[in-house]
Amino acid sequence: MYSIGEFSRIAQVSKRLLRYYDQIGLFQPMFVDPASGHRYYSATQLPTLNRILALKELGLSLDQIRRFIKDDISLEEIQGMLLMKKAELEQQVLDELKRIRTIESRLKQIKDRATHVRDVVVKQVPQQQLIGIRKILSTGESPDDFFWSVMNALPGDNNTTYGPMTIVLHGDGVSSDRIDVELGRLLYKTDRASLTTYDGMTLDPRSLPSATMATFIPPTNSCAKLLGYNAIGEWVEANHYAFAGPVRLVFLELPKQPGDSDFVMEIQFPIRKRTVDLDLRSIN
Repeated sequence: MYSIGEFSRIAQVSKRLLRYYDQIGLFQPMFVDPASGHRYYSATQLPTLNRILALKELGLSLDQIRRFIKDDISLEEIQGMLLMKKAELEQQVLDELKRIRTIESRLKQIKDRATHVRDVVVKQVPQQQLIGIRKILSTGESPDDFFWSVMNALPGDNNTTYGPMTIVLHGDGVSSDRIDVELGRLLYKTDRASLTTYDGMTLDPRSLPSATMATFIPPTNSCAKLLGYNAIGEWVEANHYAFAGPVRLVFLELPKQPGDSDFVMEIQFPIRKRTVDLDLRSIN
């Protein structure tokens, strides 16, 4: 037989691990000297220890390994335990991949941040005519259903009459129980009669006031659209402007179907030059 030190070198495990396995009753020495308390192991125990170490590498708990070693369990039970562990590991991999994609998205935001700020363009937008409807949507109402109901009521193939689909977001954008939104198409001709959607909404001609706009056209993905709002906010602050009205979203290319994120949209924030530039350092 071998002393614990000799056996640990043969098995390539630490003496501490062998003592711990002995304490919990998972793997015990062949003989313990009652006088000295020294542990002694046999080479015939190596297959059992190797099995424990192999099962540990699979990620099984020590309680599960004890059942493998001590209990007479069926092949079906062994297969079930391994399948459960396999499913657990697969879910962990999926969770980690999701975290990786989130990190990659954040890294892209950091990388593109300066470029997005430089892409903000100031435009003088004249007074415009829009045929549409303004509605306060409650929590239970779908903004997507409202958008498609209005869009389907307005033909898009006659470019001499209808301009881009436009959304005007009124309110402070903070209230979570309602959304105050104006939606319709810009009009190239002002003599247009009212229209009615299939679900009974009336679309009337209305005016949008002229404004100086800080504008940005983000790439076609939701993350980039969020960066577009951030880019305008940073540009407005850096250039000593203030927001001066509700944001407009002008669709240069429309989505083809509900849920389609492949569209091109210009974000337009009305702005005005600040009359008084606050020195935030004086507030501290």
